[in-house]
Amino acid sequence: MKKTILVGIDFSECSKNALSHAVSIAEKSESKILMVWVNKYTNQPLLDKSLIISGARQNFDLLIKQHSEVIGEDNISYTIREGGVFDEIKKVCDETDPMLVVIGTHGISGISERWLGSNAYRLSLLLKTPVITIRNGIDINKTLSTILLPIDSTVETRQKLPITATLAKYFNATIYILALYTSDIDVVNARIKNYVKQTAEYLAEYDINYIADELRTKDIADDVVEYANRINANLISIMDEQEISLKNIFAGSNSLQIVTKSQCPVLISHSKNIYSTITQ
Repeated sequence: MKKTILVGIDFSECSKNALSHAVSIAEKSESKILMVWVNKYTNQPLLDKSLIISGARQNFDLLIKQHSEVIGEDNISYTIREGGVFDEIKKVCDETDPMLVVIGTHGISGISERWLGSNAYRLSLLLKTPVITIRNGIDINKTLSTILLPIDSTVETRQKLPITATLAKYFNATIYILALYTSDIDVVNARIKNYVKQTAEYLAEYDINYIADELRTKDIADDVVEYANRINANLISIMDEQEISLKNIFAGSNSLQIVTKSQCPVLISHSKNIYSTITQ
């Protein structure tokens, strides 16, 4: 059975851009695309429900025609839901168990409302599936060639490795393993070095190109985004929370800040059992 990539759609340019990214991944991974649109206006008496649904179907037909040239008409479909956006996307994920969810950070919530990065991030926290968030205006023509993989001192930091390695394998991309040192405590830094070593061994086992580097930082989010820009990364792979400090307790999580500030797509993974096998 083919894998599925779920894409949140509201027909904004941002969500269409996210769809184009998802299609490029689907082509490499031989996956199917399932587009999801949530009708938030079903209970508003002044709006013609049938007209709204008809318009959505016409828009979906155009998107299918556009992208079926790349992945085939049988590999792209859509579903229309009614209710709360968060709840409905979670239900579709539970029903279909997708490999990835791809969302634009300024649009999946409805025809007129635009999401900020924080709302896209909030949705990602509800899902068990890895989520790629994409800001509006990101170049959809860039192939996935350079992936930034920050490694910190948390036990969970390595749990993003399987899906990151899978994507790198599909695109023959290079992964930059970036050790993030935020402390002068020797035992903490030794743990990070060990995690980097384990990560490098994992990637070598699957013949994935990698470069190991390190960074001493007082501001994880800003420095990770700046490093990604420096290496011209096409993707930053993070957990749903990077290291917690007194600073980000008040300023917002580092992972949220990365999603909001990053100029390239961000892959968000969630805590689960470590080191599942990557797709060959």
